[in-house]
Amino acid sequence: MGMTDLVFVATSQDALFQETRDHLSTLGYRNCARFSSGKAAVEFIKYNPARTIIVDTEVEDLSMAEFVAALREVRQAEFLHILVISSDRSEGFVLGIISAGCSGLVLRPYTRPALEKHMLQSEKLAPVRDADREAVDQASTMIAQGRFEDAIGDLTLVVSQEDEQASQFFFRGCQHLVEKKWSDAIRAFNQSLERNQTFIKAYEGLAKAYLGKNDIDRYRYCLQKAAEEYAKLNNFSKVKKIFVEIVKYDVNAPNPYNTLGIRLRQEKQYKEAIQAYFQAIELSPKDENIHYNMAKAYYCDAQPAKALECIRLALSLSPEHLEALKMYRMLTGISWEDNANAPFQPPQGT
Repeated sequence: MGMTDLVFVATSQDALFQETRDHLSTLGYRNCARFSSGKAAVEFIKYNPARTIIVDTEVEDLSMAEFVAALREVRQAEFLHILVISSDRSEGFVLGIISAGCSGLVLRPYTRPALEKHMLQSEKLAPVRDADREAVDQASTMIAQGRFEDAIGDLTLVVSQEDEQASQFFFRGCQHLVEKKWSDAIRAFNQSLERNQTFIKAYEGLAKAYLGKNDIDRYRYCLQKAAEEYAKLNNFSKVKKIFVEIVKYDVNAPNPYNTLGIRLRQEKQYKEAIQAYFQAIELSPKDENIHYNMAKAYYCDAQPAKALECIRLALSLSPEHLEALKMYRMLTGISWEDNANAPFQPPQGT
């Protein structure tokens, strides 16, 4: 039996551990280890493989949200199913746990089938069942065997399929938060996480294969791409925290994605802000302010041509929009009234 066969249960209460262990035993999970200290659990998980950890109501030295966030931090680019069991049903608590990075939530009192559903979800979420992840694992074996060309072929196929899936899953999760569909939100966020994990492993594998071929330029390139995927992982985590805060206080706002975009732009997360504005436009396609806000994000992201497209859309909806009129003049050098189709004109001296 390996460490990944264990189910770790973290709780400071003896009775809760006994209850959860009994439920797990009837479901066929007979190997349970307990932590009562959150910090001790985090330190252990940091250096030992694990598949599932159940956080049951509380641990001694960390709040549940702090504990979940700490677990997610030490195992960022690896799969770890973190199931939270709690009697706290308040919206603030649920949002905090989702923001921290849980992959499942069971609210007390719960039935055994409810726990079984989440444990089965753990099996389904595991990336070893994912075709791309299997290709990455097989390529790792090829690299160990010195079959660098074969590994490069398989891994290149994986990274060539990289698209906006991770972003799509992420913003779908945000939409579910607005709709208070907590389980759907958690599932979508974890799907987003999985896609990033797969690309990280693929690029790291490519780096090893190119190093084996002594192709240092491509080795460095793939390491850089892996670093970018790690950065994206962190960005998504930060974006999710921001969005959860918005949902806490602005859930009845006309368009929370617009609020999210503004916050992200202020945080200089321009690409993520643009994605948020696209979602905002889907909800409110005729809101000139969203198009104007997107223009500002594009401009900050050094995409002035895209910014100009958005400004034109804003002004077509509201020709008297003063800020949009100023930005149009800045981008083209002439007024909207004189020429509504003027091309981008870089400012003098640039």
